[in-house]
Amino acid sequence: MRNLWILQRITPVCMIILIGGIMVALKTFYRLREGRKGQLICFPYLGGYVYSFHDMVRAMKEDIEIWVANPPGHFGSELGLISDIDELISVYHKDISKIIQPGSVFFGHSMGGIVSYFLLERMIRNQDEIRPRKLILSASAAPSSFEKKQHSKLSDEDLIKQIQVYGGMPDAVLNDHELMDIMIPVFRADYGILETSAKAFYNKIDIETHLLWGENDKAETISCAMAWRDYLIQDINFIPIRNAEHMFIHHKLEEVITYIYRFMDLDSMKVKEM
Repeated sequence: MRNLWILQRITPVCMIILIGGIMVALKTFYRLREGRKGQLICFPYLGGYVYSFHDMVRAMKEDIEIWVANPPGHFGSELGLISDIDELISVYHKDISKIIQPGSVFFGHSMGGIVSYFLLERMIRNQDEIRPRKLILSASAAPSSFEKKQHSKLSDEDLIKQIQVYGGMPDAVLNDHELMDIMIPVFRADYGILETSAKAFYNKIDIETHLLWGENDKAETISCAMAWRDYLIQDINFIPIRNAEHMFIHHKLEEVITYIYRFMDLDSMKVKEM
């Protein structure tokens, strides 16, 4: 596992090419797979980047076009780190019109859910001609959950302890001081994104929204998830994932993909055997 993380650190672009064959990239979005039966645009969790969706992309059928946002300053990005939600959304909004197709679906895990929501809100507010038709939030607490939190200002030691609450990061990585020296500024900037999202301007948006939530999530409470009602006009389709912790996108992969197919109206598709 440690070697895999180091390999990701050194050659993220090579990894991406291995996933989808021909890679098409903008400064902020990478197309990992071509497809004809729908478009899925994914937004990674705190500290994540394009390769965070590697397993999910490999397990999904080829007929779905998949794009993944690569946050500025994260692995593989030539841009500087951003710690303000409005600034981040402005960067994404410049590129999203170049890739989005009618009927697209946004999928965001954890922090990615908040980012995908605010990008969608910006697109609606700006009256963009093409917008996603559905939003899938995965293990994502509502922005208001971060109103009183100041994780971005924690000491390095306390910040690492906070990251451990989410699970999914091997001890070998946490104990790799060279790697953590790279990752800590990324974590700190991402927490800045979350904290500024709590104070960001927004209008409630009218879109079909599905929320996947791990029953055993120790990082965020159910009330944090249900607070999304304050941000959406339509009722949320809340779906508990049994025996799942916060990072179930990795250990409940087949279930997550099955729900994505369903929400994209592709129920007939099956998860590929790995």
